[in-house]
Amino acid sequence: KKTTLEKGSTINVSGKEKGGRAIVWGDIALIDGNINAQGSDIAKTGGFVETSGHDLFIKDNAIVDAKEWLLDPNDVSINAEEVGRSDANLENKEYTGTGESANDPKRNNNTKTTLTNSTLERILARGSFVNITATKHIYVNSSINLSNGSLTLYAEKNGIQINKDITTGDDNRGANLTIKSGDWLDIHSNISLGTQGNLNITAKSVAFEGKNGDTARRAAEAQVVAQGTITITGDRRDFRANNVSFNGTGHGLEIISTVGNLSHKLDGEINISGKVAIKQLPPKTLKHWQISSKSYWNVSALNLERGANFTFVKYAEGNHAGPTTPGRDFAGVDFNGLNSKMSFNIPSDASVTFKLKPSEAIRNTKPSPYLFKSNITATGGGSILFDMYANHSGRGAELSMGEINISGNTKFTLQSHVRNNDAFKINKDLTINATNSNFTLKQTADTFADGYGNNAINTTHNIRILGGNVTLGGQNSSSRITGNITIEQTANVILEADNSYNANNQGSRTINLGNLTVKGNLSLTGENANINGNLSVSSGAIFKGKTRSSLNITNTFTNDGDAEINITQGVVKLGNITNDGNLNITTNANAKSNQKSVINGNITNKKGSLNITNNGGNTEIQIGGNISQKQGNLTISSDKINITKQTTIKKGVNGENPDSLEESQANLTIKTKELKLTGDLNISGFDKAEIVAKNGSNLTIGNGNDSGSANAKKVTFNNVKDSNISAGDHNVTLNSKVETFGDSSAESSDGSNAGLTINAKNVTVNKDITSNKTVNITASEKLTTKADATINATNGNVKVTTQTGDIKGQVKSTSGDVEITASGGTLKVSNITGQNVTVTANSGAITTTKGSTINATTGDANITTSTGVINGEVKSASGNVNITASGDTLNVSNVSGNAVTITADEGKLTTQAGSTVSATNGVTASSQSGDIGGTISGKTVSVTATTDSLTVKGSAKINATEGAATLTATKGTLTTAADSSISAASGILTINAKDAKLDGAASGNHTVVNATNASGSGSVSCE
Repeated sequence: KKTTLEKGSTINVSGKEKGGRAIVWGDIALIDGNINAQGSDIAKTGGFVETSGHDLFIKDNAIVDAKEWLLDPNDVSINAEEVGRSDANLENKEYTGTGESANDPKRNNNTKTTLTNSTLERILARGSFVNITATKHIYVNSSINLSNGSLTLYAEKNGIQINKDITTGDDNRGANLTIKSGDWLDIHSNISLGTQGNLNITAKSVAFEGKNGDTARRAAEAQVVAQGTITITGDRRDFRANNVSFNGTGHGLEIISTVGNLSHKLDGEINISGKVAIKQLPPKTLKHWQISSKSYWNVSALNLERGANFTFVKYAEGNHAGPTTPGRDFAGVDFNGLNSKMSFNIPSDASVTFKLKPSEAIRNTKPSPYLFKSNITATGGGSILFDMYANHSGRGAELSMGEINISGNTKFTLQSHVRNNDAFKINKDLTINATNSNFTLKQTADTFADGYGNNAINTTHNIRILGGNVTLGGQNSSSRITGNITIEQTANVILEADNSYNANNQGSRTINLGNLTVKGNLSLTGENANINGNLSVSSGAIFKGKTRSSLNITNTFTNDGDAEINITQGVVKLGNITNDGNLNITTNANAKSNQKSVINGNITNKKGSLNITNNGGNTEIQIGGNISQKQGNLTISSDKINITKQTTIKKGVNGENPDSLEESQANLTIKTKELKLTGDLNISGFDKAEIVAKNGSNLTIGNGNDSGSANAKKVTFNNVKDSNISAGDHNVTLNSKVETFGDSSAESSDGSNAGLTINAKNVTVNKDITSNKTVNITASEKLTTKADATINATNGNVKVTTQTGDIKGQVKSTSGDVEITASGGTLKVSNITGQNVTVTANSGAITTTKGSTINATTGDANITTSTGVINGEVKSASGNVNITASGDTLNVSNVSGNAVTITADEGKLTTQAGSTVSATNGVTASSQSGDIGGTISGKTVSVTATTDSLTVKGSAKINATEGAATLTATKGTLTTAADSSISAASGILTINAKDAKLDGAASGNHTVVNATNASGSGSVSCE
């Protein structure tokens, strides 16, 4: 309302000692009368008069007598001195107080609503303290040079607008500028306080921007140079900065707020020097609905000077969670940039940090708290870090840009700690170029014990990486990147899904990927990686799959570069593999977790060596596809190797004939303790193929339950020049069939096609061994074969070397020789067939199975032993049979051959009753003593007991069909039983003995008996 003190009117509050108080106030106040507040001494005891109003008019007739008269203006303007106006004595008119200290500052004269800048500057130049106050507004319309003074601007209710520069000029002694606004503060010009100046601002909202929203100014033309603090107190208010340069001198410039709702609106170009921080840190006690206002980074370029540091913190520390309304947000930030561009120019010794945590409000239909909408460019060599946090309800960031370009050795990191939501969602195809720089997009571990339940990165879109060092994925979190990833030549990329301790057992972390095209370098690290598409590694590229637990490549893995798969604590699962570069696969399966490496696809190795190694104890590799090797060494190593279906491992790729690859050597080594065969294994075309026991252990080929099965699986060496099965000084057990095949081109006279070689301490053969070339078995202790197991060399020789043997099954060679040598104790053999057959046990005993046959089909049969029990037949159709025992006994059964020689020079020879020893030509039997229980028949027959007796037992027959028959026991007794017979129908029968007791028949064409003593009831005759 209007209050008027008219001309001639008086308000009197005077007193004899002290004056009183008179206050005249109104919305409109007109003062044209008298107000008296006198005391005994007006200067000392005068009273107080206040005249104030929204509109205050002091007329010419107004008289006020009081010690203090307060005119409370709503508005104060600091203007330049008017042209032609004298500034003489303006200081006393415009200001009161001494200004000598902060406790007694110069104050604006409340009767003056307009102050001149020149007067103010002269006061400040003395280093004085000046306070300018207003009820509503303060306008700085002219520049102010603070020198080294201290200026306070205080607007009680509304705001302060600074339209002109406030500086210290060239004075760096240290000025102080304090601005307090009951509401807003708009700064449209420069504030430059030098290297020592202090700035302290308190307002509900603060803006550094062009006047009337002008965005055309350059950031370099809007300077804020000071150290100090800008405190923003208004809830649901804002901080605005548009095209401005901040220079935080000294200990830096901090723009801070603790309210729950504050919207930062940064636009245009922002330049930073020194140390500058913008922080919003609401109290931890606030609820989620009390923290919602979003901030906006509409900055086209953030430019830092050398050594500068810029920090932006918007961190809702409280973890109170709950649903929110559609109108409330998450206190996040929209990184919009300007015109779809957002750049960072950061020198090598400068850094930028964004530390962000949204509220824990829940409304998943709204976008994520942090939206990156513009293409990002960063250069200069410094570091930029976006560090984003969220607890169990808070959400992460969405990336909707198309390009990220990092250059000049700059380090750009987007990292998160988001617990129950995806950390980063990529909403469109993204191209990343970090040439000569570093870019990281990942979830990182923090100090909390619980894990990250969702993905670090989740996207179905394509990612193309043009260059530089790029890391994508997460620590203690999984990721899902199912679009195509293309890594160009100069890119060095890490994709990770690391485990770390978490109290709520979030489980093993996995990075799930789609198609991968690698032209540069790629490393898969962390716990698990699943490539659900194809993996292609180009020539000159490097791929390293170095996860801890598993790596799965579902479709085709094509490697033309340098590839290494090394699973430090786990396994792989692979599909088809085509390698034209360098490839090594190493796993470490865990038996307690029943881990198995699985290769279900075909492997085509076009170049170089290939190593597939599983180091896990008592664990297996499953192979369910075919493997082709062009050249070099192919090595498959695991404690257990399981051939899960019919599989071919061969030399030659893409239909190549291995014989056409003479210049390309290709070798196969299978190292294992157990080669399990769910399907047959065909090994084809290699120059050398060997199955060897791993790490000095025993070797088992085939499944134990197949050893007696007609359906037992088999290992086939096909057209392999050198086939080996070995266990060194340990044991080999063959439960499967083993075969070797070759055509005419596989045979050579130079011995390069040596057939199958088995070398071990003990060799156990439970199923057939078949080779169309040679079979060489060396057992340093013992060879054992089952009765239904056959060792067969169809076109070559069989050679067995052992210390002892129990050969129950057949050993044969259709067109070669069989040689069995035992260097130690007992050698038990069964059926043996070969062109020439040699069985040797020089220091032991040879026993043949009853009913068995040792058959030299076209050559000789030679049996050499210390002692022997030949229960089966020994024969040669066209060759000789030689049986020699160096020990004390030799017991033979049926023997036949062209010529038969049986020798037991140091012991006794026994032929079994009913047996036949026959020869097409002659039979020669020589021993120290002898018992002839069967038939001996040949053109000629010679039976000699060199030092003892010779006995021809009942029913025994000795028959020389065409020549002489000679029986000799010159140092002993020659005895013939009553129903025995000795005949030489066409030759001389000679009996030489010391003593002869002839109870059987003896006849010859000519008969001679030479005996010192002769007796008997038999007949001795000549024809």
